[in-house]
Amino acid sequence: MDINTTTYADLKNRLDGSCHQFIPVYSDGIWNESNDGNILKHALLRLYLEIAVTFILTSVIHLLLRRYGLPRLISEILAGIILGPSVLGHFWPDASEVLFPLQSEKVLSALINVSYMIFMFLIAVKMDISLIKKCSRREWRLCASLTMNLLVITFISSLLGRTADKHSFTKDWVNFFSGVMVLTSFPVIACLLVHLKMVNSEIGRLALSTALVTDLFSVLIVNFYDFLDIMKEASVRAGVKSAVLSFALFAFIMTFLRKLMFWIIRRTTEGKPVKNIYIIIIVFFVMVVAIFGDKVGIQFFYGPFIFGLAVPPGPPLASALVGKLDTIITGLSLPVLASYCGYKANIWELNHMPPASITFTMTWGIAMKVAATFIPAIRLKMCFRDAAILTLILNAKGIVELGAFATNSHKQTIDAGHFTMAVMAILIVAMVVPLAVRKLHDSSKLYPGYQQRNILHTAESEYLGILVCTHTQDDAKAAVRLLEVSNPSKGRGLSIFGLYLESISRESTPIIINHQLGQKASNSSGAHQQPTINIFKFFKAEHSRSVNLQVFSAFSLPSEMHKDICWMAFDKSVALILLPFHRKWNAKGELIADDQALRTLNSKVLDEPPSSVGILLDRSKMNISSSTFVSQSIYSVVVYYFGSEDDIEAVAYATRMAVCSRVHLTVIHFTLSNNCDHTTKRSPLDDLSMGFEEKDEMLGTNNTIYREQIVTEGDDLARMIREKAEKYDLVLVGRRHNLPITSCLSECCEYPELGSVGDLLASSDFNNSVSVLVIQKQNIQLK
Repeated sequence: MDINTTTYADLKNRLDGSCHQFIPVYSDGIWNESNDGNILKHALLRLYLEIAVTFILTSVIHLLLRRYGLPRLISEILAGIILGPSVLGHFWPDASEVLFPLQSEKVLSALINVSYMIFMFLIAVKMDISLIKKCSRREWRLCASLTMNLLVITFISSLLGRTADKHSFTKDWVNFFSGVMVLTSFPVIACLLVHLKMVNSEIGRLALSTALVTDLFSVLIVNFYDFLDIMKEASVRAGVKSAVLSFALFAFIMTFLRKLMFWIIRRTTEGKPVKNIYIIIIVFFVMVVAIFGDKVGIQFFYGPFIFGLAVPPGPPLASALVGKLDTIITGLSLPVLASYCGYKANIWELNHMPPASITFTMTWGIAMKVAATFIPAIRLKMCFRDAAILTLILNAKGIVELGAFATNSHKQTIDAGHFTMAVMAILIVAMVVPLAVRKLHDSSKLYPGYQQRNILHTAESEYLGILVCTHTQDDAKAAVRLLEVSNPSKGRGLSIFGLYLESISRESTPIIINHQLGQKASNSSGAHQQPTINIFKFFKAEHSRSVNLQVFSAFSLPSEMHKDICWMAFDKSVALILLPFHRKWNAKGELIADDQALRTLNSKVLDEPPSSVGILLDRSKMNISSSTFVSQSIYSVVVYYFGSEDDIEAVAYATRMAVCSRVHLTVIHFTLSNNCDHTTKRSPLDDLSMGFEEKDEMLGTNNTIYREQIVTEGDDLARMIREKAEKYDLVLVGRRHNLPITSCLSECCEYPELGSVGDLLASSDFNNSVSVLVIQKQNIQLK
């Protein structure tokens, strides 16, 4: 019997009692169809055609809209609206019935549920939970304001749904609607910041941290209310049982599955990709925790979400999961989800006034969330423009909200007009926010912001964070010599992040290796960086109680290497980026290396740094007594002070050294002869609260000396700078001066990245064993 021509009588007389019609998933081909057959009745073929038509229409719309800076999500929703009952179904109903029959929605719905589940897992994988530890009072205040606002709006909407609204179907729908519409979603904000290229900006990091904490609180609140609903609708015993099983699932993820992932990392050789079998195992467990979570009473995607949070961030595992799964999810499944929501919306249903609860959420609810973001931002002394940008970003809507409506539509009694209103609201917000942020944001300023990441504003009791960038073993030795005299002692510790940098060709894959994860060392790639890593580890062993150490290796294109440095410094919130100078000398004082690629890299880092930057010019090999660690009893350090902000930063670093008993610190304040009257002027050194006149009490050492040096003209200044440098082991000086006293030195500057004074000490005719550290203070945006 041909299953394509089965009649009702055939179904009725079957011995097995089945009465449903069998429709094959795939077709035998257009030439093998029966006379009255229709090739579009086959589910798989129809799904292919629906996806193809949707993607073609989406691409055409995006081709027109991308010139205005709109994200592709807008085009996907509009494509769904055109193919749905709003346009195609309204004007050409026969064509709509052929292409999108009623039963096809079930196939699309199943695909969307699975895609949304894996999407939530991937989003959690991309989250860095360590951001919570780095949250300052600014993030916590914004989070508290947004969370309280969410509870208030949901409560008022629920109250209006019970009292003012007469339609019973809104009572089950209003809490869900109001909660989703005022949600602060981390995935949406992260995608928006990537689209706007603001992920590495200060506002971007503030928005990400706030959204992460708020999103996690929202998950806890939603699940708490789910347990209360189970207790109310079923019984207290059922609610308690659901909560206990949910915690058991959480414990299983954080113990067994997390240990499994670290085992996978240890089995993966450094620089090598994670084996496909491990990826398959993890995806299998994603499905398992989703099914178990759905059975115990929580949303089906919360299990994968928690599982994703347990994945160790970064390479090799998290990066491999994102690389394997992100393309199919964000490139295929999520566009189908967005178009499906547009397809389900019907603008012809917007012909009646919505209930009071929905109206409140769409008007006063959104206004209250805007106020709950903008007012705290202003109170935290952000400027009006940046507070407005932050408010827009934290009120963005996107794929998460669409996914919530799409995957819960079968659980809620949703009016078609209300669903359409939700989709249209998300569409409008997703269009307005990127355009408004682009208009307000100055994209030329990437890292400068409000958070002080410099030595001056690091408390003496805090660990001083330093990112040490090295290309060779000699770079690491020079950096460690500097760190040794930076006084790594109890109460004045150092947080060192060693970053070994190696350039690759365009055919190779950029990668950052975290050497703390216990990966197996590769014989091919590990040989280069291992001696450098060992130097840092030996320094850590010498100062185990006062030094925190993490070591990484970054393999990237020379043109992109500065981005790895800046991003790691920004991510780790370091106060100083330490870079090696591009020139090297041997024991005879002869120039042996002049790496112009390294010089270009240093210049790029100096352009937009997320913290203060120091360039270390190392001439220690010219000193016969030099070794990997400082061995001499007294290490002489001098700071050349002219009064600039960079000079103050150099002095701030020197004061940390001065506490060390082996360091003999001298600060020389150069002033012009016609500006020697200080009776009415306050010195910036006094503003720094150093009190060199009371150096014994303030710095705890008898070796600090403060001298004021009067100069008359530029030639005299250049001579003094060189002559006095010969007496010391290390010179600290600011990079930028722009002062009358140094104006003559800037006329013939060979190395602008060192500044006028640093350039003078780095010139080829200066043959002395003194090393030089040139410091540029972090650029802080005015509030």
